[in-house]
Amino acid sequence: ELNGLVPILGNSPEVIERVRKKPRFFEDLRCLGIAHPETAVVKSIDEAKATAVEIGYPVVVKPAEGFGGVGIRTAQNSKEIERAFFEAFLVSKSLLIQKVIKGIHASVSFLATDDNVKALTLNEQLLGLPFLFQQEHFGYCGNIVPLHLANSVSERCKLITEKIASHFDLKGSNGIDLVISKEGTPYVVEVNPRFQGTLECVERVLGINLVKSHIDACLHGFLPTVKEKALTFCTRLVLYAPKPIIAPNLTIFPEVRDIPLPEIIIEKGEPLCSIITEEKNRDFSFQKAKKLTKSIYNMVHPA
Repeated sequence: ELNGLVPILGNSPEVIERVRKKPRFFEDLRCLGIAHPETAVVKSIDEAKATAVEIGYPVVVKPAEGFGGVGIRTAQNSKEIERAFFEAFLVSKSLLIQKVIKGIHASVSFLATDDNVKALTLNEQLLGLPFLFQQEHFGYCGNIVPLHLANSVSERCKLITEKIASHFDLKGSNGIDLVISKEGTPYVVEVNPRFQGTLECVERVLGINLVKSHIDACLHGFLPTVKEKALTFCTRLVLYAPKPIIAPNLTIFPEVRDIPLPEIIIEKGEPLCSIITEEKNRDFSFQKAKKLTKSIYNMVHPA
């Protein structure tokens, strides 16, 4: 209804639904010859057990409709899948059973027009980091941009991006979540047909305004010229409350984003803030972010 009043600048509701409908989405990937985790939709514990045996343990159990990694669990056997099923079932009444793919959790940020696709950056995804007090094992904790991979793997990721963008008619700024296996095979996990949490990091690394680039791509069919090789690394971390806390004044840190109002109460497991750091190599950027994280947690007090 909103799209009828004010058209969405980017992907239409129909396109968004196509990439969100997981059974159809993975079937499309199969037809395109794009690697993805073997996946099935289940709605009962009996279905889940039978499907896990068919796919083969270990498996991932995840809500068909979820966000930020909430409710995603792994199971090594039938006993564990019972626990995983009922925990994921609290988030969504329809669940996905997927084969576990071990490797690097990554994403591709890209822009698309009617005629062209440009993969902007490959990104390292940070999930379930204990020092950020993320409660979920696969919970989103941030990104490091860019992710350096072998040229052959990077090219495969770009080819996958072009195929998916063209097939689903994606427009503007989008992202694709992947797992890069130990053998270097990119497995597509999902498409995010919107701006991603990597936005500021991508802007810093490439020296572009991503919102303006999104508008140019959607309205004018224009894609930006970007640096061939990034000269900097940017880390984004999302900090979560370790217990019910009183938010400190975080405006003193220029690296802090998503700043809460001072003195409000933030419940355990809820986001406290995010931070952005930038350095000349990946490890320096990440360690700088971790050091700042420690300083912020030292400022919080129990509610």
